[in-house]
Amino acid sequence: MPGAETDRECLARRAKGCVLQLPHPADNTPCHQATLSDWGPCGSPESQVAGALGGTQAEHLLDQVLQERDEAIAKKRAVEAELDTCKAKLQAMEAQLLEILEEKLRLRQEVEAWEEDMRQLVRQQVESQLQRESRGTLTAPVEPGAARLRWVQFSLGRWGRWR
Repeated sequence: MPGAETDRECLARRAKGCVLQLPHPADNTPCHQATLSDWGPCGSPESQVAGALGGTQAEHLLDQVLQERDEAIAKKRAVEAELDTCKAKLQAMEAQLLEILEEKLRLRQEVEAWEEDMRQLVRQQVESQLQRESRGTLTAPVEPGAARLRWVQFSLGRWGRWR
């Protein structure tokens, strides 16, 4: 019959019109409720659209959607695994950095102790040299401050601060 629609064409037209005009599900306007109730007892709009489009096409679309979902889940798991790996590497690097900082602190303390030991050693040597020279001044006159001048040059030239 020309002009008479088959059930399939009618469902396809109705489904196409509803899909294009369907508001957001959170929208509770009477128009939205009426659109959903138009489908009646035949089932959900998805099932009627699937029936209108044909079984093979619906199966193909369903397979495609399921495949995309599975790929997205696999990608999400891969990203989560990579994130876990990166977190583990970060924790290892933080632990290594902490060890290095502790070692640096220990070495700094050793250097400071060594510097203090060197200062004491030099001070003792200078004092003993001054005592020897003061004992020797009775026999030979020495310019005042000559021994100290050599000590100042020695301490600044060779044993100056490292920092």
